Amino acid sequence: MGFIFKFILIAIALSWIFSKLLQFFIRSKVRQFAEHAQTLKREEDMRRKSREGDIHVNHVPRDFQEKRSKEIKGGDYIDYEEVKD
Repeated sequence: MGFIFKFILIAIALSWIFSKLLQFFIRSKVRQFAEHAQTLKREEDMRRKSREGDIHVNHVPRDFQEKRSKEIKGGDYIDYEEVKD
């Protein structure tokens, strides 16, 4: 009688522990999947927003910014005429 009781008690404890671990792993995988889907959605939205011929700069190196700011201090107004096709 004592053996069956211990066996049932251990089986219940192991099944409870296994179910909690399974819930943890499933939640973490679902969270990773959701984050990956959001990343793909953002990338797709950025691709759709950009039109053909548009230029989008995601990163400008710091040394290039410093060099450019030293070269261009200001400018003169250049008058132009509109040309109708």
